[in-house]
Amino acid sequence: MPKRRPRPRARAAPVTRYAPASRLHELRTLLDAHEGVSIYDVAERFAVNPRTALRYIQALQRAGEPLYEEMSGKRKVWRLSPSARRQTITLTTAQMVALFLSRRVFDFLAGTGFKEDLDDVFAKLEATLRRKDFAAVRNLDRKVFDVNEARHLYEGRLDDVNDIITALLREERLRVTHEGVSGGKKTFVLEPYTLLVYKKGLYLAGRSEGHAGEIRTFALDGFREVEWLRGQTFEYPSDFRPEQITEGAFGLIRGNEVTRVRIRFDDKVARYVQRRMWHPTQRFRKVAGGVEMTMDARGTTEVVSWVLGFGDKARVMEPKGLRDQIAAEVSRMAAAGPREDA
Repeated sequence: MPKRRPRPRARAAPVTRYAPASRLHELRTLLDAHEGVSIYDVAERFAVNPRTALRYIQALQRAGEPLYEEMSGKRKVWRLSPSARRQTITLTTAQMVALFLSRRVFDFLAGTGFKEDLDDVFAKLEATLRRKDFAAVRNLDRKVFDVNEARHLYEGRLDDVNDIITALLREERLRVTHEGVSGGKKTFVLEPYTLLVYKKGLYLAGRSEGHAGEIRTFALDGFREVEWLRGQTFEYPSDFRPEQITEGAFGLIRGNEVTRVRIRFDDKVARYVQRRMWHPTQRFRKVAGGVEMTMDARGTTEVVSWVLGFGDKARVMEPKGLRDQIAAEVSRMAAAGPREDA
């Protein structure tokens, strides 16, 4: 007789936020925030059939929650005993939309753990909505959408982010290996002061023992190794202000000297430029064929790429050094031309 092959072991289903335990938590929140819910309310909320909804209710009872069933008008509803209710936050539809919009802004945090935590918070907040409000926000994923510049990629950085946040909150040191733009790596001890959000990316500012004790800012995606030095506390400086990191800068990179910058923009982009806050000192005046913008920036490193993004619709009037720098960059781009594959 041929030997019977052993059956392959069934793989465990991946645990997601929609796992039974998570749904029971959401159901408990739903019962806590409402004056009773019917089996059909539960079925609608979790997109299951009434029989499955009843199993959720029964599972919550078996977990020790004091639930009881009674008539409310012409329908049967389940309620949570008043003594077991907790104080909850109840949101209106407008407040939920406002919060959802703010969450969309931070979709770039996927892979850091922040995004998953935000999703869990919203799942709990959704459970507090009244039935008519819940129906109104059911398709918010499609009704509110964020279209913006390319985000940084943080997949696989969950452990590093956890160590950074823990050290930041506990005021304890980190040992990090950071790779700069030029590719060089450096290992040093860092006292984390502030987590910055800039152009869909995360940056960590703090006092670096590897940079003569100066306060430096590092891109999170530049960290190659992160070690939380448990117990190595430091005294968070009482006079430190996050604003001083970028004060006067055009963007995140701050220079040592203040430079008067004057740029002329063509009429085709004038409206777009005038309707945004690029720098606290910006001023506009109408000129022939467009507008002229003047600002006093501490450093012009990021001004170069910004101006280049407007193509021939922007011209630097001063300083001459910035104008020459942009002209040289354009010349290099033109001279490079297309490169053929070997």
